[in-house]
Amino acid sequence: MLQSTLTMAFIGLSDAMIFSLQSRRQVADVAPHFILEPVVDHAGFLVQVYDGPSQRHLAEVVCSVTDCARQIGDAIGVAPRKLAVVASAVPTQPTAEAFAAMAARAPDDGTVYEQWVNYLLSQNRRDEIGPVIAQALQRKWPPLERAQFEVLRATMNGDFSARLAAIGAVARAWPANVPLQLQAAEGLNQRRDFKAALPMLQAAVRGEPGSFQPLSILAYTQALSDDFPAARQTVQLSLATSNQPLWSLDLEGDIFFLQGDFAAAENAYLAAAEKDAAFELGRLYAKAGEAALWQNQIERADGHMQRFFAVYQKGVPAGITIVQGLWLWRIGQRVEARRQAEALPSIKPLFDFLADPARGGPSPAGPALQALAQGRAAEAVVGLERFIRLQRLPVGLRWDPMLAVALAEAGRPTEACALLSHWGLPPSPDDWSAAVVWPRQLAVRATCLQKADATRADQLRQLVVKLAPR
Repeated sequence: MLQSTLTMAFIGLSDAMIFSLQSRRQVADVAPHFILEPVVDHAGFLVQVYDGPSQRHLAEVVCSVTDCARQIGDAIGVAPRKLAVVASAVPTQPTAEAFAAMAARAPDDGTVYEQWVNYLLSQNRRDEIGPVIAQALQRKWPPLERAQFEVLRATMNGDFSARLAAIGAVARAWPANVPLQLQAAEGLNQRRDFKAALPMLQAAVRGEPGSFQPLSILAYTQALSDDFPAARQTVQLSLATSNQPLWSLDLEGDIFFLQGDFAAAENAYLAAAEKDAAFELGRLYAKAGEAALWQNQIERADGHMQRFFAVYQKGVPAGITIVQGLWLWRIGQRVEARRQAEALPSIKPLFDFLADPARGGPSPAGPALQALAQGRAAEAVVGLERFIRLQRLPVGLRWDPMLAVALAEAGRPTEACALLSHWGLPPSPDDWSAAVVWPRQLAVRATCLQKADATRADQLRQLVVKLAPR
């Protein structure tokens, strides 16, 4: 549960009490987290106070229950009246009945409901959680606390839309909480509502200057909102300030790739690889190979991939055959790919499936990809949409071409072309699922581009010819 009230049980205290410190302020200039530990003589508590967004240690306070609010307030510069110390007695052997009795005695103590839900989860009694949350929501809560209960209710009900709305409400009520901003933004991104996610991501970047995660998600989201100048500006900020310089160079390549500037993407990936060839097991060379391939430069692409294989084999010797086989398959050398697969019984079924989906056995990636490979496009659309909706950026982008092919083959070309308005991201070299729609996705892209960019559409068709199976 997303908490503004943070609790910790103190094992060994005779009354088995759970204490929480609750900030009554609805502003987020401090938004402290409190971590409580019992003092050796049990006469009071040692309180470690951290700033919520940055996790920076603010203070250490030793206090009694009745004096903690004043001492913490003094330590972090908050008036004591704005902090409250709440104590709730919890039985040594908690039961649902005991928590129900506690809620009856203290119906406005959110900690009781929180502990009650946690107890039911620990006992795998999920069917009893809904009524507890409903009971809690009958009380009057400040907006932040109510939104937290709404998040939990939507999660337990499996209601993605309601959960997203509730998380958004929590994020708006607590703008300085970076994890909340990221969680809300990623939910909007999963719904493809990229522009709505931008303010939350910008708040996250302000909250954690120089942190790569919010910078990278912001850059991807700006690119998917068709604001490539802003995305490149975010990349430059990441290159200048981020705590992950190699990841920032990788991000630069991804943004160029999304825009369709494959020459710039290739150069960015190679620049990162030159700094550390072993980074991500050499995958930067594989990305550079993919960027070269999309420029119809198959020989140059193969050169980059050979450098990737040399690095990858050192780190994952058992996996080299499959990545080499998948690359051979994608550049049309399918007879050689299957010949290599014959030597390894563990991967032979995979290439049998790619060669003949109708007879090659079930797809290891599940029914959606099997349906797509076997021409049941409408069925594939349903399964792929469900799967992609659960993926975070940038992983979900790698599945867009598969969904676009399914949409096109299901007679929904407008939706397919909308999904291909960006150029996606390079597939992982050990992810065989991309091979299911290769090079079919190139033909779909060419059709989508025909009116807007006939030259590029022709280049894609030429690449399809070059990649013809042999």
